[in-house]
Amino acid sequence: MSETVIWLIGFRYHVAPDRAVRCFYLVDNASDQQQARQIAADRAETPVERGRRNYLALDQAWIELRRLHRDFVGGWNLEPAAPPC
Repeated sequence: MSETVIWLIGFRYHVAPDRAVRCFYLVDNASDQQQARQIAADRAETPVERGRRNYLALDQAWIELRRLHRDFVGGWNLEPAAPPC
C-alpha cells in the first residue's frame, strides 16, 4: 500500500512595511517539490486569490515547503519545512 502525499506550500505578502501575512496552499496532485511549488504559485496568482489579498504582491524571496503524508495505518505526519527549491 502506498502513502498519500500532500504538499503544504506557503507564501507571504506584506500588508505594512513591518507586517507580513502568510498564505498556504495544499497541493495534492504534484509529483515533486518543484511541481508543487509551481502549482501553488499559479493558484496564488489567479484573479480570485489576488483579490483576496487586495492585490498585494507575494514576496518572491520567501516560500515555505512542507510535506504532509499519510502512512499505511491512516495517520497524518507533517514534515519540517524544507529548504527553498
